[in-house]
Amino acid sequence: MANILQPDDFGSGEYKVPQNCFDSIQPYLDKYEKLYLTRVLGAELYGLFIADLSSGVPVNPIYLSLFNEFRIDETGCIRIYEGMKEMLKQFCYFHIIRDLGVKKGIGGVGQYKNEVSEVGYNGFNIVEAYNEGVDNVYAVQWFICENDADYPSYNGENFRYSSGI
Repeated sequence: MANILQPDDFGSGEYKVPQNCFDSIQPYLDKYEKLYLTRVLGAELYGLFIADLSSGVPVNPIYLSLFNEFRIDETGCIRIYEGMKEMLKQFCYFHIIRDLGVKKGIGGVGQYKNEVSEVGYNGFNIVEAYNEGVDNVYAVQWFICENDADYPSYNGENFRYSSGI
């Protein structure tokens, strides 16, 4: 069961999915929220983080720091993290849109069809959503490594950008 994301999180905004797909969203949230958090944090830190949630938000300040967005100046760059919920939305959106045969265009997101038959999703925008999720992973994993005394059980995986091919 998803602990952070709800289908309503995909009802508006940049990661909006068609209303007729809402019945199909929950299994994606259940699967991919857990999968990506485990990959980002490692199994043990994931367990600690989830155990600290209250109504989908951490209570302990060290976990709240991983949940909330941040912008941190560092020599030569700025570390920007949109927050855990946004990161999870980006990854889940990627899987939802890819698998449910919808497209995002100027008029919003809708079923992708031609005159003869339905065709699969053409990939517009979902790779960008995935790669924005990867940007957020890099930022939060950097933060964890910079504060390693607070997160001794961290064992996150390396992520790579997708080319969409």
